[in-house]
Amino acid sequence: MREAGSASRRRPPWSAGFGALYFLDDDSYMDEAFALAERGRGGTHPNPLVGAVLVRDGEVVGRGWHLAPGEPHAEAMALTQAGERARGATLFCTLEPCTHHGKTPPCADALIAGGVARAVVALRDPNPQVDGRGFEALRQGGVAVQLAGEEWAARARVQNAAFLKFQRTGLPLVTYKAAMTLDGKVAAAGGDARWISCLDSRRAVHELRGQVDAVMVGAGTVRRDDPELTVRLTDGRDPVRVVVTHGGELPAGAKLLATARHTPTIVIAAEASASARRLLEARGAELIEVGPAGLRGALEALAGRGLLDILCEGGPTLAGGLLAEGLIDRVLLFVAPLFVGRGAPDLFAAPAVDAVASAWRLHDVEWRAVCDDLLLSGKLRTEEG
Repeated sequence: MREAGSASRRRPPWSAGFGALYFLDDDSYMDEAFALAERGRGGTHPNPLVGAVLVRDGEVVGRGWHLAPGEPHAEAMALTQAGERARGATLFCTLEPCTHHGKTPPCADALIAGGVARAVVALRDPNPQVDGRGFEALRQGGVAVQLAGEEWAARARVQNAAFLKFQRTGLPLVTYKAAMTLDGKVAAAGGDARWISCLDSRRAVHELRGQVDAVMVGAGTVRRDDPELTVRLTDGRDPVRVVVTHGGELPAGAKLLATARHTPTIVIAAEASASARRLLEARGAELIEVGPAGLRGALEALAGRGLLDILCEGGPTLAGGLLAEGLIDRVLLFVAPLFVGRGAPDLFAAPAVDAVASAWRLHDVEWRAVCDDLLLSGKLRTEEG
């Protein structure tokens, strides 16, 4: 994100845009549109996050954001709020308005009918049902269309990274999160992992759970830690819980199964045993069998259910498998000032490389302090990868 006032250092008070002049005041309206879009974080899947601001004669007359599938889109919400004041107004929107009938009518048609004169948009929507058709429809309807520039496009790609990856690859965005010691362990030798990270780090994880579509763990984590994988240390809605197993077997008393009818729970297996099927059905958990498709097939199945933003919380076997197959996009590591010694579980149970040059390397690395921990974030895959 740019520093305050940096726009004036990069461009004059106005600059030529696509189909209209771009004024510096436009930056503040676009910034507000992005902030509005974030209000839908965690609830819009499989739809993207979108924010919209309508401005007429220097006054904001309408604001909108997409909250959930079936709910009004950001542009429609802003038009409803603006009413007749939308005529002659400029739309600032984070993503290209849609042109197709889904659970809601096309936004491009509504903008034209509402008399909007100009549209400043951060990013073209790669969804094949849109992909430039929204811009063309607006132009045909007499609306001047303008892309806001690469800075805003880059911000839009970050904000909707999960949606954009799915449109590119058919796979969800996968973030691997772990708490680890300074000697690279995720638990003590006896399996105890409570608590490696400090309270503020754990609270940050609960906040993240409330923002993603699903949290995924391996069966070993369920057997060892019996986690709930819900949001408890902060406000927020619970994600879908996903457990990856070999044959679908989980402990009958697992907390995940005890609460499966209240909080959606998916168990993924290559091929489940009859006893596992009976137990999961009795507890209200969904079973997905992926056969030889393995982890990639598991992720494809989740994406097919609209779960596009996945937080993997371990354990080492699942994380190692995802790493080895190139299925992790991002890494979040809470590094605690602890040593637990030899024999404790490693961060990744993945085959070792023969040379440092062949190692998995993080990009766009950032470090920040969280109480006594250090939070490391980085990307294993770029947005284009």
